[in-house]
Amino acid sequence: MATSSNEGEVESHISDDIEDPHTPLAISIRKMICSFHPICDDRSICRAPTRLRTLNEKMYTPQNISLGPLHHGKKELATMEKLKPGYLKSFLNRTNMRLDDCISVIKKNKDTARSFYAEELELTDDNFVTLLLVDSCFIIEAIRRGTASDFHEKTDYLSSPELIRGVMTDMILLENQIPFFLLDDLYDIAFKDTKFLQLSMEYFSVLMPDENLKRLGDNVLKCIYGDSKPKHFLDFIRTCHTVGTSRRKPGKEEELFTPIPSAAELKEAGIGFKTGSSDRLLDINYSNGVLKVPIIRVYDRSECVLRNLIALEHCLYPFDSYVTDYINFMNKLIDTSKDVDLLVKKGIIKSGLSDNSAVAALFNNLGMHVTLRSSDYYFHQVSADLNCYYNVRMHKWKATFKRDYCKTPWMIASTVAAIILLALTLIQAICSILILVGKYKNIQKSTTKSK
Repeated sequence: MATSSNEGEVESHISDDIEDPHTPLAISIRKMICSFHPICDDRSICRAPTRLRTLNEKMYTPQNISLGPLHHGKKELATMEKLKPGYLKSFLNRTNMRLDDCISVIKKNKDTARSFYAEELELTDDNFVTLLLVDSCFIIEAIRRGTASDFHEKTDYLSSPELIRGVMTDMILLENQIPFFLLDDLYDIAFKDTKFLQLSMEYFSVLMPDENLKRLGDNVLKCIYGDSKPKHFLDFIRTCHTVGTSRRKPGKEEELFTPIPSAAELKEAGIGFKTGSSDRLLDINYSNGVLKVPIIRVYDRSECVLRNLIALEHCLYPFDSYVTDYINFMNKLIDTSKDVDLLVKKGIIKSGLSDNSAVAALFNNLGMHVTLRSSDYYFHQVSADLNCYYNVRMHKWKATFKRDYCKTPWMIASTVAAIILLALTLIQAICSILILVGKYKNIQKSTTKSK
């Protein structure tokens, strides 16, 4: 935020440049300049980029509940808005906290909270504090009810599984966030039994594409607490996927990136596929003709989660776009349902969608309008190694031979028998030729002697 001294310098500078600093135009321009404040580095809650939003606006827009100021007051979300005070009341009753204490926690951090939003908020301080308090208590109460059976209420409005999953999805949208530090501070005062990050991981685990994220829980939380708290829930989900990954290796600007062939094409070239032994989604490895890809779960809300992670990286992590690079890699690996069939058969993809063509369409759509930085692409070495193997013709010939003649034990036996028969036939032919040559030589010798 700009200080009063800076504003004084600006006004002084403007006064020097304008002959009559008191003209209406000068006063108007001065007010415009002095009202401008530099954007804070913490501006982590923003609108999704237009070029991504236009592809599927619904994926970035809350469908059930608004959280935070960016979608506050929308008529289509009014039903859940009327239910929020009930969750605030339950939170106060459950924790025995005084309302004034809760207000105090939010009020002392309101300016910091404002700095998290990339756009100017047209809310008074009181309205902003009220919004943050009501939404924060709703989130904490919903997460407690969703993760601990003893906190469940018989009259819970979030009783249907579909509504629960819908509200959970709205909680991770880029445009629907509350600064995480506020939630964490309020939770720590209210509860002493567990950390809010740990509870959040348990709550959002059903939205995670990682199958083994729960087993990573302690290590992820240790890394996060040792470094810095996430900015909000979506940032937390991204951190769960990226924490502990190897550092990006900067490449050469002039180095061109060559897309990899699809999974089916790689298989035809003799490359094998296995599920990765790592629990981390980004740990894709290739060696000795085998590509190892960690298991990924694909379900009805996967597109929404992945699209918002891509939008987050576009806005906050343009030079550390790990998830975006992963989507680019998978988009190249998956071209048609035939590729998905292969990856499902190998156990790499676990799909909850209607059919494998829907999975292929999901990854193909995610790859649209997504910029790839070829100079430091996270999977650059893996892609280069795959292309190097694929471009050797001998590998394709060997793979074709194995596919056409060695698919089953009977085919192998038939192929071996055919090879043996061919070899025996060849030997017989050679022997016959040798015999004929010998007879020819004997005839020549007899002819020579008779002369």
